[in-house]
Amino acid sequence: MANTHKQRGAASLFAVIFATLLLTVLTVGFIKLMILDQQQATNNNLSQGAYDAALAGVEDAKRVVRAAQTGNTAATQALVNFGDACNVIRRSGVVNGASDTETIVKSGTLSTGQVFNQAYTCVKIAMNTKDFIYKAVEDKSQVIPLRATGDFDTVVIEWYKRDDEGNSGEDATSPANESSMTGLLYNKSTWGASTPSLMRTQIINPGESFNLEQLDKTGSTMFLRPYVPRSDIPSASLENGTSLTASAHPRATDGHAHDNDVSITTCSKSFRFSGTYACKASINVGTITRSASANAFLRLNSIYKGASVKVSLKNGHSIVSFDGVQPAVDSTGRASNLFRRVEARLQIGDDFAYPDNAIELINSLCKDFSVTDSGHSYGECKPY
Repeated sequence: MANTHKQRGAASLFAVIFATLLLTVLTVGFIKLMILDQQQATNNNLSQGAYDAALAGVEDAKRVVRAAQTGNTAATQALVNFGDACNVIRRSGVVNGASDTETIVKSGTLSTGQVFNQAYTCVKIAMNTKDFIYKAVEDKSQVIPLRATGDFDTVVIEWYKRDDEGNSGEDATSPANESSMTGLLYNKSTWGASTPSLMRTQIINPGESFNLEQLDKTGSTMFLRPYVPRSDIPSASLENGTSLTASAHPRATDGHAHDNDVSITTCSKSFRFSGTYACKASINVGTITRSASANAFLRLNSIYKGASVKVSLKNGHSIVSFDGVQPAVDSTGRASNLFRRVEARLQIGDDFAYPDNAIELINSLCKDFSVTDSGHSYGECKPY
């Protein structure tokens, strides 16, 4: 009996020890999870704070560029001489003194505002960029100034990414039921979820002088209709994509003599152009000099669906940069000891808004009316 009691006591002791160890392991594990969650939450907050500080740098960069556009000499000189320096904003005098090493983010006025542990440490502004990028909205036009740093003869348009809104995420396809490179337009219902948009391009090039009469006689309008072959395009075709010559017709239709046919643009079903775009068209526009480029514009309209668009300029095989059309900002923000970097493009416009069109309609327009000295008549036209 004595041995039995000792054995029962030893079993109870081992049970207590193992239970204690188990509770200790669970407690330590739980505490470790809490600490990790707390660290993750802290890092997320710091990351968001650093991102917000970087965006503050982008906003101040907008102020510097706008100040230069409105005649601020110090801002202009800072962009010209120190655009690739981290302290270009402070050198402009628009925000802070040139002696500061970083710009602290505050709320309220600079003297009495609350100071957070946030700052942007480096902001660079590149006024000249190698391309113009934007998100095209279906049936909404985008007017792009073709102001360049040198002469150019080709306008390169790339569009439609795999992750564009409305895309199925699959390989690009031609319109439904198409089996050949036909120059036809199709109903929107046949435009598949993975079919790139049709791009309406209008190049306006009045030369070094500009007046309204020239708008009816200069430039060219083309419809770039995508064609996606079953076998993907060869690597040799990736440099220029589809090479085209600018149409001689300033408008979509030029009177009753002829209409503008569509221009077939061969697209990559695996989005190979620049590693991300499905379609690419290189349009030869003849030589446009640097001085004449100040009056040259490209108007794009994405039909059937929206698309990501990239526009670049070439002179032969050489890239020609845009001159102050879409400045690029590289901003680094800090929150405590965590840093975030943001790259952004500025579309702040010039001193006037570029006109899109005189009137934009979805349905028809009724113009049946008359006005005289004695009155007016609405006519009998009924738009539908």
